[in-house]
Amino acid sequence: AMAQEAVSRTADRVAQEARRGGEDELRLERFMNNKPPIFKGGYDPDGAQRWIEGIERIFGAMRCMDEHKVLLGGYVLHDEADHWW
Repeated sequence: AMAQEAVSRTADRVAQEARRGGEDELRLERFMNNKPPIFKGGYDPDGAQRWIEGIERIFGAMRCMDEHKVLLGGYVLHDEADHWW
């Protein structure tokens, strides 16, 4: 009985992780459909500010949770900014 319960818990955990992976993919697709700005880094304070404002606008529209903001925002950091991240 205990082994059966352990197998059932493992199966539930695997199914939950699979759902979460699918949700992450859908969230990324929704985010990218909003055409988020790309930030490449370098000395560009105005560009960085515009990037933040553009990203935050999308996050607000998507009602993103903080944990998702980190993952999605990092996805559109390229070149020097990605290296720094």
